[in-house]
Amino acid sequence: MSSSERNRCATCSRSAPILSACWLLLLTMCVSSVALSVSAENHCSEYRYEHSLNTHHLQFTKEIPDREYGVLRQFKSLHCCGKGYRSIEWFKNNKPHPWSKDVSSFIVYPEAANQTIYSPRLEENDIGNYSCILRNETHAIKHEIELRLQDKLDNPMPTFRPKDLVVSVGESARFYCEAFVGNLYLPDATNEIVWNQMFDDHPHNVSDSMQVNVTREEGQIIGSYLSIPNIQTHHYGRYRCQIVSGNSAQKLNLSVLLSPVEVTAITDSQLSVLVYAMVILLLLVLLILIFWTVQQRTNSKKDNRCSAQFIASNEHENV
Repeated sequence: MSSSERNRCATCSRSAPILSACWLLLLTMCVSSVALSVSAENHCSEYRYEHSLNTHHLQFTKEIPDREYGVLRQFKSLHCCGKGYRSIEWFKNNKPHPWSKDVSSFIVYPEAANQTIYSPRLEENDIGNYSCILRNETHAIKHEIELRLQDKLDNPMPTFRPKDLVVSVGESARFYCEAFVGNLYLPDATNEIVWNQMFDDHPHNVSDSMQVNVTREEGQIIGSYLSIPNIQTHHYGRYRCQIVSGNSAQKLNLSVLLSPVEVTAITDSQLSVLVYAMVILLLLVLLILIFWTVQQRTNSKKDNRCSAQFIASNEHENV
């Protein structure tokens, strides 16, 4: 074997591990992209509102974030979960989909019934205000999502804040909180999210409830559902969703209030007005009754006089 052939063989031997590593990296990226796409496809079919399962009118079927965060050159998806619609329209900064590359790289995901748009590789020009409009034959509903860039994260950033609820005893309640926590940079770092009921600013476990923690986009976004199937009086009050990122010691606290349905009480002034109105109404009815009685008596006297005159006239003619 010549020296040139030996050199080529040596070069091939040295490059083989590099090529293998490249192929492995490419395969890993493809598998990751497929996994993220499948996760995005299933997002709207999971954890839907209970009341939406057996109804068919135009509605959103789960909590939708008002703000989203993404990392440059990574996968990103936006969702608008609903049902009862004939069409879904997506807009970015009021420009309808489909978009040119200089507007947005997001594309509609048809496997998710157009409820999801995604970008395999987020770019700076993707940042902006997105909106979805769901329509049927007579109505339309709209939701807006602000998309921002976020790279190295210091603190958790809220994407969905829980909403206050007013619920009667015996009914069910559901809260949801969510935050962008980004990628973990330390091997032993973990993200935590927990619900507590607050009494005098002290956290307590929520009795007779169920907490389900969820993640999306490879754990960059974490959320938690708190479900209370049978509301009792001790459930009323303030709750806290606390999110802790493994990248930061700073905690994100999101508070929400659960209140009973109040029976509207009549104030003293309202009661006085009502009494005066009733008195005036009774007086009017009494006056109308008196007027009607007087009219009846007057008409009766006139009829009697006419009858007497008629009788007298007939007797005079007979004579």
